[in-house]
Amino acid sequence: MLAPFFTVVIPTYNRAGFIADTLRSVLAQSFSAFEIVVVDDGSKDNTAAVVQQFTDARLHYHAKENGERGLARNYGVARAQGEYVLFLDSDDVLHPNHLATLHAGIQEQNQPNFIATKFDFNRNGQRTSSDLATLPAGRYGLDFFLQGNALACNICVRRQNPGLKLFEEDRSFAAVEDWMFMLENTQADTVYLLDAVTLTMNDHDARSMRADNQGLIRRWLRLMQWVATRLTLTSAQSQQLQGHIYYLCAIHSYADNHRRQAIGFLRQAWPRLPLRKALPLALRIVAGPRLIGLVKGARG
Repeated sequence: MLAPFFTVVIPTYNRAGFIADTLRSVLAQSFSAFEIVVVDDGSKDNTAAVVQQFTDARLHYHAKENGERGLARNYGVARAQGEYVLFLDSDDVLHPNHLATLHAGIQEQNQPNFIATKFDFNRNGQRTSSDLATLPAGRYGLDFFLQGNALACNICVRRQNPGLKLFEEDRSFAAVEDWMFMLENTQADTVYLLDAVTLTMNDHDARSMRADNQGLIRRWLRLMQWVATRLTLTSAQSQQLQGHIYYLCAIHSYADNHRRQAIGFLRQAWPRLPLRKALPLALRIVAGPRLIGLVKGARG
């Protein structure tokens, strides 16, 4: 068997109902020089039995004690043999041309350290675009990621990059480690984004970014402390990052119907955000869901 060019690292925890579709999507790739490293992060369901139904020699299953996704991804990287490693959540699916598109982009861009394609969402069978949809192909660095991580976990990295920073393993940052990974790795590098949608994320209710608004708020606020010890930012960059974090906290407070909390975060975000972003946030929070619903109803 040829040495793999790609290693697809799939961390999983209690995703027995999703992971078969994920694995089938990888095994259906038109580019065949890959291996799959499934890291079962202490699942309590029948994930192991589902994975073991697949007999392809390129699939390697590793079970470990639960340590959250950052540790699981790093565990997978340590066992990877591919020249490039990509990370795939166990409830998402690759389009058949995903690896072929990445491989062509890697050759064209002279082996960048970080490369990604675009993705879309599947919500109950309805496909919608992501925030990446209108972005042109090209290189994106730290200033882009100060505004959040539009790539989510959709990143492919060159394994032998000596400057590669692995994922934060502190489980108290769970669901935020993707953003931390991008912030730390784009301090001195960039990600090349290809203008092709080759991955679909399953936007179900149990997804980590939907599950716990207050937990996410606590992690984002701690992220500012983490950044102060890991990144060297200008004053303007710090304000930009803080503005986006307070913006996210306000949105998620509002989603939990905690309007007083949301207004507090709005006050923190307002002086740090451009008006085009701050004003809609303020109108949404101050007006409240009932008034917004009435306005939408009046518009038909």
